[in-house]
Amino acid sequence: MTSTGTKPADEDGENGARSLDTVGLAAFEAAFRTWAGQAAPGRASLSRRRMLAVFLLLRATGARLGEVLALNERSDVDCVAGVVRLGRRQIPLPPEVCAELSGIAALPGASELAGRLLQLDQGQVRRTFAARAAEAGLPRSLASPTVLRRSRAVEMLGGGVPLSVVQKTLGQSSPSLTAAWHDYPEDDAKRHVERFLAKERRRSSARNAFYGRITRIEPGDVQALVTVEALGGQIISAVITMGSLSALGLREGSMVTAEVKAPWVLVAPGTPGEADVTDAATSADNCFLGVVRDLTRGAVTTEVVVELPDGTAICAVVTTRSADSLGLKTGASATVWCSAFSVILNAE
Repeated sequence: MTSTGTKPADEDGENGARSLDTVGLAAFEAAFRTWAGQAAPGRASLSRRRMLAVFLLLRATGARLGEVLALNERSDVDCVAGVVRLGRRQIPLPPEVCAELSGIAALPGASELAGRLLQLDQGQVRRTFAARAAEAGLPRSLASPTVLRRSRAVEMLGGGVPLSVVQKTLGQSSPSLTAAWHDYPEDDAKRHVERFLAKERRRSSARNAFYGRITRIEPGDVQALVTVEALGGQIISAVITMGSLSALGLREGSMVTAEVKAPWVLVAPGTPGEADVTDAATSADNCFLGVVRDLTRGAVTTEVVVELPDGTAICAVVTTRSADSLGLKTGASATVWCSAFSVILNAE
């Protein structure tokens, strides 16, 4: 559990900005699920499952308790699209929440409450939350529905969701109210900055990796051609499946890391246009000029590291026989290239 101190009253009418961490939230949910699963079949099971559904919706959406209790599960929850409508807001729902709602609707007696399955008494909900929190070993101060709302905000902000998006998701009137819920103690803030700096160092020192922004996407029937402009100015082309494009959530403007495995990189001495550089290089999707900085010779293969003008290191693995025949030398110019089909994109 985490405590971020005491703050002025927020627009939900409660003081402080205390929230549960991931471990605390998991314990809270486990207590609810155990309690619901222990009910005898019939009305008791339906009642507890309805309460569990309210908890899961609060947990997933960060909505206010009154908003969830006012929902009509038949018209406001769309499990086909995977969203819940809270006024003008549409918030994505995890599949497990939709599965739980579908399961409740199929219970005996649920049809009599169609459209009102989530409409429970607020006092009863709060008392149930307090009881489940106690079972989970959580302090009473962290047992309210508002704590779930704050915790969701902290999770999203900590996960890199922009402040304005979190504000809109929670339906808050001001970004400052959202930001007030996400305050870090000094030690935590230091660790976050250190992780960010370490991530930057990995980007700048990683071999065969280009970090940059997608400038163009040309979709096809099965595959898409994605163009990335790296921080060093290189233009990288990658071909990925349409399914991967969708799964990664890529769009023009997205930040990605384009990576190429060393065995897929080809290398030749000289610059494009010189006799030693093949037509395959000059016509390749991704072709870059650099300087050979390191040669690690083995009995069968040789590792060649070519440094591009911006300092990006490109590693190629070729047979030692090929390295000898190419006459590669440390400090000499070299061209590296690879096919767009060899480039792997990792979304940020």
